[in-house]
Amino acid sequence: MPHIVIKTLSGPSETQLKEAAKQISAVINKTLGKPEKYISVSVEEYSFADWEGVYNEFVKDKENVIIKPGYTNPKTFQ
Repeated sequence: MPHIVIKTLSGPSETQLKEAAKQISAVINKTLGKPEKYISVSVEEYSFADWEGVYNEFVKDKENVIIKPGYTNPKTFQ
């Protein structure tokens, strides 16, 4: 607790993903006061073809998405 899931298009290197997870963990520690030993971060990579499903299931019209993307069409990112 807490567990953070990064859903992203495939492409970033393993090093980049690990660094992102590390920095996200540090931010959660600092801003929410959760000890890092209790924080877990996972990464789920998706193909461009699969991204529309991710967007529709986890982003579109979801009240818990605090920062909305600057696009409404996951096929064109416009």
